[in-house]
Amino acid sequence: MQRRKGFTTMTDLDEFERTTWAFLTNVKMVWEYEGMAYLFRQEGIPLYGYEKGTTKMNHPVMGMVIPPSKDKNYGVDIYVPAKQKSRALKLIADQERLRACAELEAVEGPACHERFEAEARASKERYEQGRRARRKERLRRQLRSLLPAAVRE
Repeated sequence: MQRRKGFTTMTDLDEFERTTWAFLTNVKMVWEYEGMAYLFRQEGIPLYGYEKGTTKMNHPVMGMVIPPSKDKNYGVDIYVPAKQKSRALKLIADQERLRACAELEAVEGPACHERFEAEARASKERYEQGRRARRKERLRRQLRSLLPAAVRE
C-alpha cells in the first residue's frame, strides 16, 4: 500500500488507495484551485492535491535568511484519476470559465465542504473498522500457521 500525503475530494479511502492518480497541473493561485474544485465537483471528477510549499517551508533553516521577496511559491500539484485526465484537461482549458467557477465556489463552497467533511468522517470510521478487522484476521492466520497441524484441526 502506498502512503500519500495531501488532500483529496474523494471520501472513500479504500477507493482512494485503489485509484491510479495522474498528474494534471500545478496551481499557484487560490482562484485556480477553487475554480477546479467547483468544476470537478459538478462533473464528478475527484481530485488529489499535494502542496509543494515555499522555499521557507522546504528549507526551514535557510528559510530564515531568505527575504520575503525571494520566497518562491511552488504551488500545489493537482492529480486526477488517470481514466478521467483527458476530460479534466478539457475542463480547465477555458480560463474564463475557471474564473467564473471560482466565484461560484466562493458562494457554494462552504456548504459543500461541510457535507464533504460529514461524509468523510463517516467513511473514515467505516474504513478504520474494516482495517482493524483485516489486521485481526491477518494476525489470526499468522498464529494458526505457527501452531502444529494436529492442534489446528
